[in-house]
Amino acid sequence: MSFLRRLAPVLLVVMWSSGFVGATFAAPVAPASTTLLWRYVVAAPLMVVAVIALGRRYGPRYLRREAVLGALGQAGYLYGVFRAVEEGLPAGTAALLASLQPALVAVVMSGFGRGGGRRQAVGLAVGFAGVALAVGPDALTGGAGADGALWAVLGMLSLSAAAVLGDLWPPPADEKHDVLDSLAVQGVVALGFFAMLAFASGQTAPPADPTFWLAVAWLVGLAFLGGYGMYLYVQRTRGPVAVSTWLYLTPAVSAAWDWAMFGQELPLLTVAGFAISLAGVLLTRPTGHPRAPSRTLAGAEPVDVDQRAGDRS
Repeated sequence: MSFLRRLAPVLLVVMWSSGFVGATFAAPVAPASTTLLWRYVVAAPLMVVAVIALGRRYGPRYLRREAVLGALGQAGYLYGVFRAVEEGLPAGTAALLASLQPALVAVVMSGFGRGGGRRQAVGLAVGFAGVALAVGPDALTGGAGADGALWAVLGMLSLSAAAVLGDLWPPPADEKHDVLDSLAVQGVVALGFFAMLAFASGQTAPPADPTFWLAVAWLVGLAFLGGYGMYLYVQRTRGPVAVSTWLYLTPAVSAAWDWAMFGQELPLLTVAGFAISLAGVLLTRPTGHPRAPSRTLAGAEPVDVDQRAGDRS
């Protein structure tokens, strides 16, 4: 197993969680639609320049697949999360609702004969319990209305659909692409989506506050390139249930980011919840029967994907 493949889940959790820090930076100075628009105004052209410089070419089938995955996994998910926050949904409640994703993905995949057995089911339950402990009473006593919860659930469903489709809908066999290509195509799709939203709401102009640009740089470098890059990599090398399950750790790691960056309290319950969620994640790891190799990052060797097998005892 390559070093990158071993380290990727850790990088995924850290980088994915960093997105909440970027959102915290931007929230006081700009509406969500403006932040999301400029996140992709910066990120998408960078990706396009990179793939053009590398001479990448895409057929219509690949573009169609990645456009759908980008609309679901980036545009739909992020819009749901940001709208939930705008509706006043507490972070703990949003994290708890988002943590329904691994179980949902596992149930859907089991319908296609790709379930992980009892061990995986126990691991998912333990992981969810850890999240509930990590987010604490905030998840139950926030008092947010149904609108915020609905947007959070819609965002979770959108990301879940992208995870499942990304596995069940293989890329064209005659085209060899990697994570960089996916980020480029999906980033362009997300840019178009958020541009329409921002123009429709009249919120396209960025604020003059330099904090906004710090937030954009953070969201592009860590959350987009790092978070989504590692998400796609882990999904390709370990499967949709595995990548979703690792996200159990993001609420606690997000709290650690807040503690490090903003001096917020890091409750002992959050640390305990992280430990329990980690135990659940490790329980879901299968023991054998790797699936066929999958191409991943540019220049990386094909690796076996072990998520689908699992303990079927």
